[in-house]
Amino acid sequence: MQFLIGTVRMAIPLIRLSLPATKVLAQLRNGPRTVDELAKALHLTPNAVRNQLAKLQTLSLTARSGARPSASKPSVLYSITLEGQIQFSTLYLPVLTQFLQVAERRCSGAQLETFMGETGKALAMRYHKPAGGLRERVNAAARLLTSFGGVCEVRSANKKLVIRSAGCPLGALTSDHPAVCKVLECLLSEYLETRVGKCCSYFEEPRCCFEVPA
Repeated sequence: MQFLIGTVRMAIPLIRLSLPATKVLAQLRNGPRTVDELAKALHLTPNAVRNQLAKLQTLSLTARSGARPSASKPSVLYSITLEGQIQFSTLYLPVLTQFLQVAERRCSGAQLETFMGETGKALAMRYHKPAGGLRERVNAAARLLTSFGGVCEVRSANKKLVIRSAGCPLGALTSDHPAVCKVLECLLSEYLETRVGKCCSYFEEPRCCFEVPA
């Protein structure tokens, strides 16, 4: 079952990129390139390529990988990272969906939820915990969910702070595998360092809903 945790952890979300950035990243799939080589291949100016590379490096999708000798001084080579390669893959979701189907047949519902919860806690360690009062931290949690692909807002109801999203970042999985929602529930609990309860909707269009006692 440790493999299950590792598999879910590897489900890196796709990042929305501009067309120029996508073209630069696609060129790097063929091997390391210099700024001038990318500019020539894409019919862009070197400065335009540098701007896109700076954005891609900030997202950890590309990295400097050496230098190529030239007549004047060595030219920096840029390569695509594993995170960058993942942006072009369409196989992660089908593999993860099929794996969950196998896992559901091989272990009980309680076991699966436990594994999902452990995965959520482990994922939370990737993010700096927010400071401030509870409302500020919950707002930070809503922004984190939005960065995953949700559309979140925070409201007060019945002495609780409620994070609601118009969609679910894991909607392709939670509609058929509700246990996956435990990943986000435990991620938020660990991130906020307080108890979080889920009130999600799984039918038709999955929607996130998490309650934090105020």
